[in-house]
Amino acid sequence: MKRAIGAVAVLGVFLSCCLFAQASAEQPLLPDLTGRWITVQHLETYALLPLIGEIRITTTIALYSDVVQHGATLTLTDAYCFTDVGVSTDLFATDVPDAVMQSLHSDPRQAELVADSERISLIQDWHTEVRGAELDDPVHDPLPISPSDPRLVDQEGDGEMGITIPVELVGLLSGETYATQRFRYRLEGNLIDADTITGYVEWTTEQSLVGATDALFFMPYTQYTDPDPEKHRFVMMRVDEAWDCETARTALDALLGTLYGLPDPGHPEIAGETPAAP
Repeated sequence: MKRAIGAVAVLGVFLSCCLFAQASAEQPLLPDLTGRWITVQHLETYALLPLIGEIRITTTIALYSDVVQHGATLTLTDAYCFTDVGVSTDLFATDVPDAVMQSLHSDPRQAELVADSERISLIQDWHTEVRGAELDDPVHDPLPISPSDPRLVDQEGDGEMGITIPVELVGLLSGETYATQRFRYRLEGNLIDADTITGYVEWTTEQSLVGATDALFFMPYTQYTDPDPEKHRFVMMRVDEAWDCETARTALDALLGTLYGLPDPGHPEIAGETPAAP
């Protein structure tokens, strides 16, 4: 009887080892992503503006992230560099000053690495950033609509509450608006290699004006994200400490170039190349 029990025990150990070896072969080891990364997001929206009509807006966001990895969990602490805004008409112009972006200090966000036999994916759940105000509940509290709302903050320290956004109706009027914004986004991408991640951004944006240099800028408008998920993409690339916002600006075209090879969001395969540092 003891010999039979011993044989069963040996067989159990053998099967466990085989199953572990098979699982290990199917689940690739996770790379260590700890370090400094640059992220570029490319987003597209439409806006219906008074006096002008519908326009297309392209937004490109660049930021650095210090990544700390514990197992499959990543904690990312961000520092923004700039946001570039392009519009589809010569009749309207707007911008997000670098001072606004570099004044943002968002809470750290978390992402997970998920591995299978074919790929390693990065999944970040919804992350919320409120700009120009401090809310008890950043996700659900309504944005301020009054310039006297005590939740407003002078985001970039220019003496105006909220964030200052320059606007121009070309040939008619130019000035500034003072706003609060709620930006929410999630990421899903694949590792191209241990130093490059590309994928798609799902996002929403909300804005409330609390002041302007001219009443015309208070006229109501609507804005919505492009419904095509292929229009909203991101790339992350590992960089060294020598990279700064000026380096990011120089490398922007190369970083955006990695996004063009992405397949439809529903496809598992992602192809791309890591841009060389300038």
